[in-house]
Amino acid sequence: MNVFEQNILRLPKPNYKYITKIDDARSALNEIARHNVLEIDSETTGLDPYTSKISLLQIGIPNKAFVFDVRCDTEHSDVGLDIFKPILTDKNILKILQNAVFDMKVIKLQGGYYIENIYDTMLVEQIFYLGLHGHKADLATLILKYLGITVDKEPRNTFADYNQTFQPFQLEYAANDVLVLDAIRNMQIPHIIKEGFENVCRLEFEFTKPMCEMELNGICFDVDKQRIILGDVEKEKDKHGNIVRKMLSEAEDQTTLFGVSLINIDSNAQLLKALNKSGFELESTDVKVLKKFSGMSIIDELLAYRKAQKFISTYGEKLIAKINPITGRLHTGFRQMVSTGRMSSSNPNLQNIPKKQIYRSCFVAKPGYVLVTSDMSGAELRIMGNLSADVVFVECYATGSDLHTRTASEVFNIPIEKVLGKHRNSAKAINFGLCYGLSKYGLARNLKISEKEAEQMINTYFERYSGIKRMLDDAAKNAIRKRYSTTVSGRKRFYNLPEYGHPDFKNAKRSVEREGKNAVIQGANADTIKESMIYVVDRLEEAKYDAKLLLTVHDEVVVEAREDQRYEVAKLVSQSLVDGFAKYFSLIPMEADALCGPCWLKNECENEVSPGKKCTGKEMIFVEDKKYGTKLICKKCGAEQ
Repeated sequence: MNVFEQNILRLPKPNYKYITKIDDARSALNEIARHNVLEIDSETTGLDPYTSKISLLQIGIPNKAFVFDVRCDTEHSDVGLDIFKPILTDKNILKILQNAVFDMKVIKLQGGYYIENIYDTMLVEQIFYLGLHGHKADLATLILKYLGITVDKEPRNTFADYNQTFQPFQLEYAANDVLVLDAIRNMQIPHIIKEGFENVCRLEFEFTKPMCEMELNGICFDVDKQRIILGDVEKEKDKHGNIVRKMLSEAEDQTTLFGVSLINIDSNAQLLKALNKSGFELESTDVKVLKKFSGMSIIDELLAYRKAQKFISTYGEKLIAKINPITGRLHTGFRQMVSTGRMSSSNPNLQNIPKKQIYRSCFVAKPGYVLVTSDMSGAELRIMGNLSADVVFVECYATGSDLHTRTASEVFNIPIEKVLGKHRNSAKAINFGLCYGLSKYGLARNLKISEKEAEQMINTYFERYSGIKRMLDDAAKNAIRKRYSTTVSGRKRFYNLPEYGHPDFKNAKRSVEREGKNAVIQGANADTIKESMIYVVDRLEEAKYDAKLLLTVHDEVVVEAREDQRYEVAKLVSQSLVDGFAKYFSLIPMEADALCGPCWLKNECENEVSPGKKCTGKEMIFVEDKKYGTKLICKKCGAEQ
């Protein structure tokens, strides 16, 4: 008896047909085409779509599965993926999948087309529990939850050998993976309707295609330039480290011959002891703790050392090693939804690249192409204005006034023409901070003022912007009352909150109130940018431009376009961002800029042209540079980026 048959699934023996001949495949597809709902799955040799091969494609109809052997390049089958294209791309037939993005990527690479009109049982389950921990959405969990059946998923590890002869237990496993999907969907649908999740499910299902595009396309990376930058950062790290060691030596009894500290500043225990000996009272050397003492020279030097050290560790050889050997590009993996509906990136994380242009300039277009970088202008503030219908916000955007300058005038009670850069920066900190549940403590720390001053500024702000206050207060109250926040797409971000009277209730309540204020704004940002990327991919395909979506960072997208089509593509992309936002908001419309260049560009220059005032120029000039190859100069202020 096979090892997997000793602990056989409690699923019944599936009714399936194993197909290896093209004539049998055509006959089966004729039967399949009579159904308007199909269950789809595949078995592959691995998880990397570029190095793995698809061996089986399963299609389920009521009470029957067809297991197609698609290894037409072997003696086992003469069935190829091309024969399935008419059915899998038919938008009138619903295809149910579990983790659709994986199967879609493999079929796109090896078959040349995307599955259209999908329902993803995994995404639905994730939508049901956004924000809550401990809820899994893998197929085994869903089968147990909805069907009450325990399955053994171990056979999935037996498909690595592409040339093997499949055994009955493998074919039964493959068949069962599709025969359960429609039953799970039918049990999820009542909850979708009850919670009003129809639109957010539609959004996430349609967004699987942009997801596939970004993960498959990847982005070119200039390794030589990155290594030059790493060398510069290494020198900076050494410089700051030596200063820290020298400062520590003054507080020690024992130093080297040259007066340099013997303390290993990479040892948290040794560093903590040395800093406390130097007069600090620290509970740890965690960056968050150290930042409380920013402004003191040794702490600032230590923070600069840590920053350089982290950059080298995160974006050094570890990042370079992630370049795919097949494509020669960096391919990030996205998680389609985290708690608020935003995406996260990993392996490597390309959503956390430092914003300085020098670091972004290593992400480049392939020869003959440019990168089009487009972002929503002040997305979170426009969302806050739309949700609140605040009179001042609406007026500012309607007249083209600078919101931060107007806010500074209101908060500091000074005429607009008297507003200085320092006033505007303080107002900007409040405007953006409120999107994240800003407290007086956070504002005081940010602006280096007293908590009393910060509290007064926030109170004055809310007196002037009563609509914003009402909207944020309602968001906080609803999060506590309902135990969830709802975004414009109908997405819900759920909260775990202990019962009233619990010792942790007050702290948890404050945390949920902050999260509730942020969730409706950040969640709407996720909704609108995803809608926009659906437009981007569909419109690029419809216009037949030689361009493709590569990356997103919250309210920004990066597209690679053929150089002679760059302006048309830039217009298409920026308009898609405007239209995606307009699908949900109309009171304050979106504006979007698009920049074209050989690398990933920032949306504007941030050079400080005078105390407290930044340039914000949007036009860059590319010039040759002996060290870095090229460098960017702001056309407005002349500063190197």
